[in-house]
Amino acid sequence: MRSLSLPLTSWLIEEKGGSHGIGHQLGPIGVPHAETTCICLPAVQKFNAKVNAQQQALVVDAFWDDPDTAGALTKHSLVKGQADLGDTLDAVIRELGFPRTLGEYGIGRDKLEAIAESSLKDPCCQFNAIPLEKKEQVMEILEMCLGSQ
Repeated sequence: MRSLSLPLTSWLIEEKGGSHGIGHQLGPIGVPHAETTCICLPAVQKFNAKVNAQQQALVVDAFWDDPDTAGALTKHSLVKGQADLGDTLDAVIRELGFPRTLGEYGIGRDKLEAIAESSLKDPCCQFNAIPLEKKEQVMEILEMCLGSQ
């Protein structure tokens, strides 16, 4: 049984990254699981750009290659060749009408430290492009997720 559970456990956490790991902490405080990605992924990509900006640029180019998506990006004031993946995802998520900030769920700065500490215990955070090992790293991401307060 153990030999079967190890691959399953590996699959469940493999390459899910910081957005998923932080998102696990948001569910219990009222953010639906599917919407945690809408809130976290753009910020995590901005954080990760320090190490994978070239790979992210390929994804951004793919968004711009689709005429409908390019129209939505332009509508949200993005300029091809200037917007990073975090900004691009932000515009797409907003265009689809999904929530983008923790503030939209009534989650304020007073909860960020507890979310950050809890996130560090989630194995998905270790698979982030920059492994999330310090509270300050997660706080940097969460501050981007906060929205206007």
